Amino acid sequence: TVRGEVPVRILFVCPVPIEFTSCRSLLSLRDAGAVAGCRCARGSVAGLEVVALQSGPGKARSAAATAAATAAVVPELVVDTGTCAALDTGLVAGAVVLGRSCVEYDISGSGLPRRIIPEMRLPSALALLPRGQADRLVRTAVEVGRGTDLHVRDGGQACGEFLVQSPGIRDPLAALTGALAANWETAGVFIAALRAGVPPVSLRAVTDLGDERSLQDFRRNVRRVCRELYGFVRSLAEAGWFAQVRDRWRDAGIGPSRAAREVMP
Repeated sequence: TVRGEVPVRILFVCPVPIEFTSCRSLLSLRDAGAVAGCRCARGSVAGLEVVALQSGPGKARSAAATAAATAAVVPELVVDTGTCAALDTGLVAGAVVLGRSCVEYDISGSGLPRRIIPEMRLPSALALLPRGQADRLVRTAVEVGRGTDLHVRDGGQACGEFLVQSPGIRDPLAALTGALAANWETAGVFIAALRAGVPPVSLRAVTDLGDERSLQDFRRNVRRVCRELYGFVRSLAEAGWFAQVRDRWRDAGIGPSRAAREVMP
């Protein structure tokens, strides 16, 4: 930040304790007062004002926590973070998925849907920015990842409260949604942020390959993967990436009502 300029305020949503504590540690944050009963940590990272929130698992908890924290903290950017299962068989454990969009595939209420309807699709800030600007931001993130030996790919996250633990589920879900990975919370974070008119982005690290070994691999990889993810988040902050996302959003003139329309039927 330039001297005299107000720091960019960012909210990082971390669903479960290992993700929250990794974020707090790698970003050198300090414990702060709870927000709506959720653990919270605050600090300054590379000139950014950072708040980390442990939302709890699943869409309902993540949406409620994000909405409460957005009202309390008034962030300029909301970042969905944590782990995910790979749907794309080209991904490996430790890869980071930079989410351009999210598909909330389980709102049909009857297992995997036969088709994706518009109400299931939720954009990140990158999907709402002009394509050229979004592509430049993605390239910068990929380069920062390369500098820390992380494989970073941009694409979609499939979000639903369903454990992906066999190719028989993983492969049809990938074909249906076109997503690179799957998790339980991104849709909740995006919905709360967009309805508040705040740009959301998603950074998720792969712990498992969505196959029969998914739980075993998750338990084996989660600590390492979380350390690597939030180390990458710190590198992005130091490279000015989050401030650039905020600036591009402002430049595009995307107002709160425009953002909120993305989650209305």
